[in-house]
Amino acid sequence: MPLKSDSPEPPPSARWNGRFSITITLATAISLLVLVSVGSVLGVGVWLAGKNTLALMGQNGNQGIANAVARLEQHLRPAEDQARFIARRIEKGEIDPKDRAAFGRLLTGALAGVRQIEAVSFFDERLVALTAARREGENIEVHEADLSRDTQIRRHRPMLAEDPQWAAPIWRDEHRKTFFNLVHPVRRGGRPIGAVVAIVSIRELSAFVRRVGKTDPGTRFILYGRDRVLAHPAMARGYPGRSVANPLPRLAGFRDPVLAAMWDEEDRFDLLIQLAQGTNGHGVRIGGEDYIFMYRRVHGYGPKPLMVGGYFRVADISAEMRRMVVSIVVGVAALLLAILAAVILGRRIARPIVRFSAAAGQVRDLNIGEIGDLPGSVFRELDQQAKSFNAMLRALRWFELYIPRKVVERLVKRGEMDDTISSAREITVMFTDIVGFSSVSEDLSAPEVAALVNRHFEIVAGCIEAEDGTVDKFIGDSVMAFWGAPDAQPDAAERACRAALAIAGGIRAENIRRRSAGEPPLGIRIGIHSGSATVGNIGSPGRINYTIIGDAVNVGQRLEQLGKTLCPEGSETAILISGETAAGLGPDFAPKPAGRHRVKGRAGEVDVFTLGD
Repeated sequence: MPLKSDSPEPPPSARWNGRFSITITLATAISLLVLVSVGSVLGVGVWLAGKNTLALMGQNGNQGIANAVARLEQHLRPAEDQARFIARRIEKGEIDPKDRAAFGRLLTGALAGVRQIEAVSFFDERLVALTAARREGENIEVHEADLSRDTQIRRHRPMLAEDPQWAAPIWRDEHRKTFFNLVHPVRRGGRPIGAVVAIVSIRELSAFVRRVGKTDPGTRFILYGRDRVLAHPAMARGYPGRSVANPLPRLAGFRDPVLAAMWDEEDRFDLLIQLAQGTNGHGVRIGGEDYIFMYRRVHGYGPKPLMVGGYFRVADISAEMRRMVVSIVVGVAALLLAILAAVILGRRIARPIVRFSAAAGQVRDLNIGEIGDLPGSVFRELDQQAKSFNAMLRALRWFELYIPRKVVERLVKRGEMDDTISSAREITVMFTDIVGFSSVSEDLSAPEVAALVNRHFEIVAGCIEAEDGTVDKFIGDSVMAFWGAPDAQPDAAERACRAALAIAGGIRAENIRRRSAGEPPLGIRIGIHSGSATVGNIGSPGRINYTIIGDAVNVGQRLEQLGKTLCPEGSETAILISGETAAGLGPDFAPKPAGRHRVKGRAGEVDVFTLGD
């Protein structure tokens, strides 16, 4: 019996039958479980990563602005400290401004230790100023000047200030610079006697902003109010177009086009990052690029607040965002791989079950010979199932050798127990027997006899089953077969006769082979009869057989035996059929009358015909 190495796969379902595929169900269930579990973790991770990334960007921006403000205050505080120190000494009488030599040394000493102050002056009530100013290199020059006729000085009258304060930036033509001045009034006895003025160069302030910007991302700037640029890296070497009327460049038209578009409303957008209290920010799309502006208003440095800030190109600070995007891509890829692994796992788990279902279907259809052993499984229950099924399959293979497969197959397909209840049916029965079997087999060993009989039965049974006949039993070297049950076959007689002629052809071919091998040829007698018989389960409670009994069976067997006398000795085949069988044949057959003969066990005579040569 041939065995297949591969287990059968179930045929694809042509339409929905109300049942779910276990492969799809398992794969879907595991995939959904992975999707929900891993996806939720990934989603929370991405959400937290995005939140943390934005928070980190906001924190870095806030720290950068806070650091810039702190550095600005550190840069300007020495001017306040030195001006206060000189004013206090004058107010306490520790030094007399009229002592030009001593006072000049004080101013020089105050200026020498503070790099960011360009000059320090003392104005008396007559607007006569004693000034210590930096010149080329590290030289400090002290000089006295009467500025009572200077319109800018007269307009500001520094000694009239109530408290120390930073004055509005002013442009001085003689120096070709804009200065940012701290004015500290000096009083004695409640009466103003002058003012100490610490002068900070805007150029030096811009150089300071440029130095700070080298350690921080983006570009730093300081605005005076909203529309004037007080300090910017581009102003560290001077800036054209300034005058008394315009001591500071306007923001609109500034040579830095990004800063100039800071307040552009058309392409402005809000920031997602959280800013610290007091820090403001927004985004602007400029020239196809997104820029982020962050700034803080600082009061106390003039009539207008200073706006200390910086701007960054999003593409330059998006490393964190890119890392987050990469993590998202990696996470999604891992999720997809996990789902793919879940699908594969689901299919691997379901495959033994699907194979078992397909093999069980083959058992149902009695295709035992086409079923291969089920492979084992790493899962204990499925492995035990495969072992149990394989054991059952081996038992069925043995059973298949001992039962009429066609009968069982037809009864299973009909699916009704009533078909096994004994009843009278019109059937055609065939008996075959080897001529002179005893004399042929007496010189053979037992294995050789078995091989001879098995080869003979293979030819006979193959021809019978080719015509949908049922091999009922093997009796020694004889075969009993029938047509017309369990399925009705109106052409049962023709099927039986075609099978007999095919058997005759098979025997002739077999004898040619035997003669060529030096073996004696075999002959066969065949008897065929049609009639009524009892069909159904016949036997004891412990063992039954679906078979036929009755007069028709006896007549068929007697016809086969009658061939001993009616057919010439030495014939390869002797086929005798009854008149009832001959009456059921069509024009394709040419039975020859052989007369009426008595058969054992029957009262009357039987019309007998021969078939074939």
